[in-house]
Amino acid sequence: GVQMVKDTPVLGKDVMYFIQSTNPEVAPVGAPAIAPAHVTSGDTSIEGDLTDEQTHMGRILGYSANEDSVELTHYLVPGNKAKDIIIDAKHNHRQVKVWRVEVDPRLATDEGKGVKAYPAMFGYAVVESVDISDEDGFSEIDFTLDIIGKLVDKYEDGKPGTFPLSDKQVALLQELYGYERPGEK
Repeated sequence: GVQMVKDTPVLGKDVMYFIQSTNPEVAPVGAPAIAPAHVTSGDTSIEGDLTDEQTHMGRILGYSANEDSVELTHYLVPGNKAKDIIIDAKHNHRQVKVWRVEVDPRLATDEGKGVKAYPAMFGYAVVESVDISDEDGFSEIDFTLDIIGKLVDKYEDGKPGTFPLSDKQVALLQELYGYERPGEK
């Protein structure tokens, strides 16, 4: 048989990335994750090496180490802590936490009290590189996070990994400015 799905694909703008420092002075237990401001590109790579050997009986292929990574590019905005977290982690050899969240209402599950859970991948990472570009346009930062082990989308018990967001938080993340009349603000 054949299995098909006919539906609208998930939009790139609906995939959001969040980071958090592992430094307990910066992000103690209960601290919020940080959404990098004005993300222009997010790339998640699920990769890994293969062991590839030739023998008299033919080629042998086997899986080796995972090499998952997340690369983000976003504009620098005063007050957004993402740049500080990434540079601190790179300079001080700290890990960061990273989440890739598909904020699509078709995928959400209701957790009650106005909060929905969206499918998420999670990993601890080290910062491989950071590039800050200051050209004629907006200043932007591009960084690559190499995942320790692999990105995971399930808890150890097999329960799907999710990221909780309220409708208000989703609206704030998706909308830069709301409507207003002249003189209101």
